[in-house]
Amino acid sequence: MMCPNRTTGERQRGSRGFTLLEMILGATVLALLAKTMISATTSVSHLTESGNLESRIQRDSDRAMGRIMEDLRMSGFHTVNGRAYPHVFLNGEPDSEFREFEHTPAPQAAAPGEAAHGPMCSIVLCAPSDLDGNGRPEIDVDGDGTPELDGNGDGSVSDEPEDVLGIWDEQSHTISARSRLVWSHEDIAYMVIESAAGENELVRLVSNGEGGREVLARSVERLTFETSQPGAASVSAGTVRVRIDFRATTESGHLFRTHSEALVRLRNNNG
Repeated sequence: MMCPNRTTGERQRGSRGFTLLEMILGATVLALLAKTMISATTSVSHLTESGNLESRIQRDSDRAMGRIMEDLRMSGFHTVNGRAYPHVFLNGEPDSEFREFEHTPAPQAAAPGEAAHGPMCSIVLCAPSDLDGNGRPEIDVDGDGTPELDGNGDGSVSDEPEDVLGIWDEQSHTISARSRLVWSHEDIAYMVIESAAGENELVRLVSNGEGGREVLARSVERLTFETSQPGAASVSAGTVRVRIDFRATTESGHLFRTHSEALVRLRNNNG
């Protein structure tokens, strides 16, 4: 009498493959793993997308605020060529003296009650001239109507012909009677306009764009300039508060909002 070969029997049962229950369990585990991997990949993608957006806006914010502060510090509260600077106006509607800066205000998405909700501000500045390019504003030291320049580049300023001839133009500059500082008639303006692509851009315009146009930031929700007002103590005399609010949405629908703010004292007040 022969005994059944147990090993052979087990091998025969194993050769039948997986049972239906085992296949269902295996498929379920694989589906769960795939879902987890997809979710993790999507999360990483969203984080990367949000991080790239935040980094871009931070760079724009730093560049725009730095440029605005630089121009404000060189400017001042004064009257040049019959126009009082700085001129702050709301929603693209300047005073008649600055009518060439009229523009359609960029759209805003902020709701009432949000910090970024309110009128859009623009500003027009006038800066001291630097005709000889030596990095220093010109001054009419002796008050003879011609500023001392370094037109020949020898490091010494004077109002002699070799230093001023060909670069001094009294028609496009004003010499302050008080400080004798020379002011350029080139305006510097900051405003937010909607681009052809439908995005709000903060731009810097020289002579309303004829002397140069530079896009400093995108995704700008609101630009605000605040100067000293009679009876208000929020901003002291000779200073300007500037605030830039940003608002952007990633392709996945993540909303990102931030702002930067600074209080700047203008260097050359009243001429």
